[in-house]
Amino acid sequence: MEIKKCRNLSNLNLGGEISPAIGELKALQFVDLKGNKLTGQIPDEIGDCVSLKYLDLSFNLLYGDIPFSISKLKQLEDLILKNNQLTGPIPSTLSQIPNLKILDLAQNQLTGDIPRLIYWNEVLQYLGLRGNSLTGTLSPDMCQLTGLWYFDVRGNNLTGTIPQSIGNCTSFEILDISYNKISGEIPYNIGFLQVATLSLQGNRLTGKIPEVIGLMQALAVLDLSENELVGPIPPILGNLSYTGKLYLHGNKLTGEVPPELGNMTKLSYLQLNDNELVGTIPAELGKLEELFELNLANNNLEGPIPTNISSCTALNKFNVYGNRLNGSIPAGFQNLESLTNLNLSSNNFKGHIPSELGHIINLDTLDLSYNELSGPVPATIGDLEHLLQLNLSKNHLSGSVPAEFGNLRSIQVIDLSNNAMSGYLPEELGQLQNLDSLILNNNILVGEIPAQLANCFSLNILNLSYNNFSGHVPFAKNFSKFPVESFLGNPMLSVHCKDSSCGNSHGSKVNIRTAIACIISGFVILLCVLLLAIYKTKRPQPPIKASDKPVQGL
Repeated sequence: MEIKKCRNLSNLNLGGEISPAIGELKALQFVDLKGNKLTGQIPDEIGDCVSLKYLDLSFNLLYGDIPFSISKLKQLEDLILKNNQLTGPIPSTLSQIPNLKILDLAQNQLTGDIPRLIYWNEVLQYLGLRGNSLTGTLSPDMCQLTGLWYFDVRGNNLTGTIPQSIGNCTSFEILDISYNKISGEIPYNIGFLQVATLSLQGNRLTGKIPEVIGLMQALAVLDLSENELVGPIPPILGNLSYTGKLYLHGNKLTGEVPPELGNMTKLSYLQLNDNELVGTIPAELGKLEELFELNLANNNLEGPIPTNISSCTALNKFNVYGNRLNGSIPAGFQNLESLTNLNLSSNNFKGHIPSELGHIINLDTLDLSYNELSGPVPATIGDLEHLLQLNLSKNHLSGSVPAEFGNLRSIQVIDLSNNAMSGYLPEELGQLQNLDSLILNNNILVGEIPAQLANCFSLNILNLSYNNFSGHVPFAKNFSKFPVESFLGNPMLSVHCKDSSCGNSHGSKVNIRTAIACIISGFVILLCVLLLAIYKTKRPQPPIKASDKPVQGL
């Protein structure tokens, strides 16, 4: 009986090695063993399966070289060996498989150059080589493959430049050469491509962004991030009406954010962070109704946040960290019900924190630190039941810590340090079972530390230093892990330390007084010893009497 197909052997947790006896199955056409735990090397005998059309050994634990015998499989159309531990070079003889359409060797440990002969396989449609250790350059021959639509060499060690012939790769739909060591400028004729994805991220590309890219109407994803590109963002990019993702972050781009980007109506991801952009945030960005993530962090932007940003109702992440933005925080953020991450830190925002922020029901991260905000912390922040991180440090906030913070049952980090917070610490904080870090140093909080904080069993970082707390630090067991530095600068607070350096039963203020007394006492004793030594040195010696002289003879 001849076996022609092994379709249902994937994801069955199969182990062991592939037997060389597989070569006896001359009629075998279809092998799917992906997603198992197969080990060992691919046997050379696989080349004897002369009828094989489909071979998928991906997501296993196979190692060793790719056998050259695979090139004997003249009927083979799909060769999928990705996500194993294969080593060695890509056999150049793979170009001898006349019907090969899909070659996927991604996520292995392959080395050496990409064989140029592969580019002369007229029927090849899919070439996946990402995540290996391949070297060499991008060959100009890559555009000989008139049927190739998928070209992915992401995450290798390729060098050199993007070949000038790149504009001839008119069949490409996906072109990903990101995270290599490609240098030089982006060729102008790259604009002739009809690709849906162009990813050049994480290389060493220089020069300006070619304006011709703005004519690539098929682009859905444009990623030029993490290079060394300079100059302005071409306003013509606003013509890319079908582009959903625009990544230009991590370059040296200058100039203003083009208002024309507001015409990219399909845009869902806009990342311009970590550049040298200036000017204001254009109000036209408020027209991007499908915008999911807007990242403008670490630039030199000024002015207020446009109020119509609240029209981007699909917005999930908004990050303007590290700019020079000013004005007040728009209350309209409350309309962004999908927002989970709001980072306005390290700017020059003034005024009060809008109570409306407490209406952003899905917010999990709120960072307003390092601004010039004043006034009380809104009690409505306590309504953010999904909030994980709250950072309001380094502002001019006043008033008490809201008791409503006890409702933040998911919260992990609360940082209100370096403000002017006053009043008592609410005992409701003891209800926060997931709290990992409570940082309240450098305020003017008073009263005793609530014993209920001992119920915060997840608490690992506590800083209450430089306030006006009084009484004793709670004796609870989980408080013994916090160092004395957590409570410094509270003159009326007694700290019971866990180590001998603080004493076994004295408070921190007693220890400080004792240390000072010891230092003074030691200094006095040392001074007395020195004075005594000087006195003895300078005291006149009594004359020697004649009777005291030794008698010589009789």
